[in-house]
Amino acid sequence: MCSIIAANGQKELDLAFFENRDRPKETFIGNDIRKIGEVIGIYDLRARGMACGYSIKSGTAGGVANILGYTGNKSRGVLLLKALQEGKSADDVANIIKTEVALGEYGSATYVLCDEESIINIESFGRMTHVSENRRRKFVVTTNHFHNLRSGKKPENSVLREKYLERLGSKITEESVLKLATRHRDPAICRHGRTLASFAVFKEQGEKPRILYSLEEPCKGYKEFSV
Repeated sequence: MCSIIAANGQKELDLAFFENRDRPKETFIGNDIRKIGEVIGIYDLRARGMACGYSIKSGTAGGVANILGYTGNKSRGVLLLKALQEGKSADDVANIIKTEVALGEYGSATYVLCDEESIINIESFGRMTHVSENRRRKFVVTTNHFHNLRSGKKPENSVLREKYLERLGSKITEESVLKLATRHRDPAICRHGRTLASFAVFKEQGEKPRILYSLEEPCKGYKEFSV
């Protein structure tokens, strides 16, 4: 199960992105942090793609939250990596993903893209897609269920996590996001024995982005990836 936070135009931050990743199906064999071309992110060794990442070239952060219900024969992580590598902005990355997922070859999922101008959600189930571009909204939360497509499963825990994460909207700071990631009480974000990795990007105006990651539970701390 995934928890994704995307924000821009905040008082302290031009861009904030966070994804916490829990263990997927039994086919999972491992993940790490790596840079591929101009994209830095959490790399899934089995899928050979990225669950979440940031493009230095375009300033776009992106992540994918799996939705139960439809199984495709292509890797969502490979698609996200390709789009982040090729796109010139969040809009451009979204167009690449939107074109690909409409073919119906990827498992059901929500893709979240964020740069300093836009936050875009793409919901995909089979050949059905729904795109939400939130130019007025400066804060978006996504977990493992759809908001617009009437498909896919809607786990109760996913709904509860999302409602809890939405409380953060009144104050987005690096400190508040990372503190929230360590929550153990229900609905837990940091889930021992389940949480595999966390990835975060924070960018202040005129500054280089700070990219933080953890390959274990968030409560054990983060390391910074040197850009």
